[in-house]
Amino acid sequence: MSSAPTKPSALAPTRTKATGEGEYQLIKNEVLVSPYGNQYEVLEFLGKGTFGQVVKAWKKGTSEIVAIKILKKHPSYARQGQIEVSILSRLSNENAEEFNFVRAFECFQHKHHTCLVFEMLEQNLYDFLKQNKFTPLPLNSIRPIVQQVLTALLKLKSLGLIHADLKPENIMLVDPTNQPFRVKVIDFGSASHRSKAVTNTYLQSRYYRAPEIILGLPFREAIDMWSLGCVIAELFLGWPLYPGSSEYDQIRFIVQTQGLPPTEMLEKAAKLHRFFKEMKADMSGPVQPTYYRMKTIEEYEASGVHVKSKETRKYIFTFLDDISRVCYGFESDPIEQICDRLDRQEFVDILKKMLVLNQDFRLTPLEGLEHKFVTMSHLHAYANTN
Repeated sequence: MSSAPTKPSALAPTRTKATGEGEYQLIKNEVLVSPYGNQYEVLEFLGKGTFGQVVKAWKKGTSEIVAIKILKKHPSYARQGQIEVSILSRLSNENAEEFNFVRAFECFQHKHHTCLVFEMLEQNLYDFLKQNKFTPLPLNSIRPIVQQVLTALLKLKSLGLIHADLKPENIMLVDPTNQPFRVKVIDFGSASHRSKAVTNTYLQSRYYRAPEIILGLPFREAIDMWSLGCVIAELFLGWPLYPGSSEYDQIRFIVQTQGLPPTEMLEKAAKLHRFFKEMKADMSGPVQPTYYRMKTIEEYEASGVHVKSKETRKYIFTFLDDISRVCYGFESDPIEQICDRLDRQEFVDILKKMLVLNQDFRLTPLEGLEHKFVTMSHLHAYANTN
């Protein structure tokens, strides 16, 4: 039997603070016991969310370190936990390594709290950006991340699953030292089957929320592709593309850069009148066509909402194409200059296809994997010139 690994210096506090109804009161060095005979000793508190908390733990009798997600004891979280377990169970039949999902080992109840045991991964992309002072990533680092997340989305799509919370915090670097930019997708706590997708559900973190979710339209797995587009733009810029402090600001930022959603989308939107005004075209004739415009900040704030609009963007783009002009490095070598320009063009192209407003025409995972930015076919002619 192997001995316990060295305990980290930043151990969990004696008790974590309760953040609301149903949160488990964790005790330092507490041992969680699964019905399968595994014992997990809590080493460190890793973080918390609306669902509960995550701890780092040692699987006693082994050298294994795992992450354990402890859900709040509340009916809604218990139900969502059951959904997450069923989705993880379905994914466990697939090759987690091949499709870039976090590996889930087991699920059990501890004092009426659902505990999910996962492989321990090193660092999420948000913390990586923060650690590097939000320095933009080079395209050669973004590319493998795009390829791996697209591979995960392709498998999810084939299973009819929607992740519904793709963001930098839910894309983990496995081992930055030995496997730079090897990533895995985590947190299926908001996931659902496509057939059970319910319109008007509060889904996705705001900065990464697809237009169809904001507008209250039917949705499918294409919402994950929108989120991935927002993530890769953030990696490239070092700052979120659309950091709305409210849903109004979120759709306002999108519209300012990408234009209004198509009329057929707006006409079906449950939340149309929250953000848009219906106008009549000033034309002669018996029928005056209807069109829509974004509510002004003043109109939105006067409509009874208690949310003030805020400007939170670092970059305000008139068109998505303008992104290619940001963070331009100086390459002294003429060939490298050409490669950088071509690579930026293809990056912006895949980004625009991920961020198509109408989900019917948004990039699919398979199309993404075949895109030049991922395959690097646009650079093959220059491969032997460096």
